[in-house]
Parts: sequence; C-alpha cells; structure tokens
Amino acid sequence: MIGILIFPDFQLLDAAGPISVFEVAARCTGKTLALRVLAAGAGLVRSSSGVEMMARDFKSANAITTLVIAGGAGVADAARCEVTRAFVQRLARRGVRVASVCSGAYVLAEAGLLDGRRATTHWGRTRDFVARYPKVKFEPDQIFTRDGNVWTSAGITAGIDLALAMVTEDHGEEIAQQAARQLVLYHRRSGGQSQFSSLLELKHRPAASARCCPGRAKISTRR
Repeated sequence: MIGILIFPDFQLLDAAGPISVFEVAARCTGKTLALRVLAAGAGLVRSSSGVEMMARDFKSANAITTLVIAGGAGVADAARCEVTRAFVQRLARRGVRVASVCSGAYVLAEAGLLDGRRATTHWGRTRDFVARYPKVKFEPDQIFTRDGNVWTSAGITAGIDLALAMVTEDHGEEIAQQAARQLVLYHRRSGGQSQFSSLLELKHRPAASARCCPGRAKISTRR
C-alpha cells in the first residue's frame, strides 16, 4: 500500500501528481490501487491553493510499504512536528520505502533519514538546505535521487518522475511506459534541474530569490 503524507498548506501537485501516476499504473496492471492519504490529524487538509484533500491519521498506516511526503509552504511546521517525524522514522526503521517531493525533503532531513545519503530538493531551496543539513550528500541538479530505500525529488512536477521510477521498480518498464503514455508524459525526463534554472546562478543568488516558494518559514533543527 502507498501512503501520501500531507499537512496544512501542502503543495497540491506534490500529492496529486504521484497519486495520478500510481492510479494509472494500477489500471495498467489490472489491479486495484491501494493508496491512503495520511496526515497527523484525520480530516480535510487544506493545500496552499485552498483545495482540500481528505486524509486519515497515522494509525491507519500499518500496511504502508511506500510513503511519499509532499512539500509546500507548510513544510516548516510539518518538519518541526514531533508526531510526523516519529511516524516517518518508525516507517523507515520498518523497511518502508520513503520518499519526498520538492521541499518534503526537509521532513526527511529533520527525521535524520538523509544524513550520509544522496538527496535533492527544489533548486530554489538549495542554499538553505545545504546550510541546514551539511551531512546530506546533496545533488542539486538531479530530478530525483535514490539512496537505498530513501528517495527524494526536485520541485513539484519531479514527484511525477519519481513516481514513474517507483512504478518501474515495482511493475517493470512496460507498465511504466504505458502509464507515461496514458498521462502524456516522458517516461524518463532528460537533463537535470539546471535546464530550468542555472546552477551557476544559484551559487550567487541569496536564498530569498526563491520567489516561487513564498511563505517559507524557519525550520528548527532540533530533533
């Protein structure tokens, strides 16, 4: 079963993109999609766009084998939430495949799951992320990374690329290709994040230049 972790002010496409990939892939295999949207508190969870998504609480996650954590403007509070961090850590210890979309990487980092691992996040958060988490083997130009059972992806639509890669691992190339065709997507996107924003430019701009990620709050590094 796949779990999608959301929180108040999550980015809608961070959750909806992977959900759509998993839905179409399940249809291609002829199986029923086993997926749950999860949050620290059950009920409607408001995204940063104002659209709400219904979530179950973490107690319903016993059968989860893959967890995908959304990012978004509310990620600072999610990363500080002890209940959320403990939940993610518990699943990782159990051997669950854990992943993040965009700034969801902050939740994984605060849970200590990225220390010594390869990881990426949205290009606009590179400077801040590297400064906060020097133990992470950060790879800024990747669309997504995989290091063992921990996956991370770049900004927003990169969660779709990550989900397609997971489909490939779970069901093979043919199903992933079928799903990509159905969704009118590239099976594998060429190039890295530098095609969208120059990495050279990133080295000289302050973190505040990430205008596409407004409302970013400070994240406590306490665990």
